[in-house]
Amino acid sequence: MLNEEQAAIVKGLLLRGEKQHDIAAFFAVNGGRVAEIAKGYKHAEVKPAARKDLPTPAVVMQGYSSYVALQALRIIELAVQSAIARIAEHVTPHSGKPS
Repeated sequence: MLNEEQAAIVKGLLLRGEKQHDIAAFFAVNGGRVAEIAKGYKHAEVKPAARKDLPTPAVVMQGYSSYVALQALRIIELAVQSAIARIAEHVTPHSGKPS
């Protein structure tokens, strides 16, 4: 069973032109689950995910767990960048020592 977030991705991928069997493989589900969403039998109220939020075609071929891992890595990257910026604010430019 696909949840609402996954259904939004399914709808976005369908709009982008991905094949139902590729989407089913991405989520590791039976193609019938994707067809239910495509026909509006399930998650009819869910809006398609924005194109910018969809996995790339290459990631679709790798599967949903790869997509989730990439999303997590992006969040970690932002957290590290933020931490580096905060540390840099507290170090004097010439000494490298905390101010």
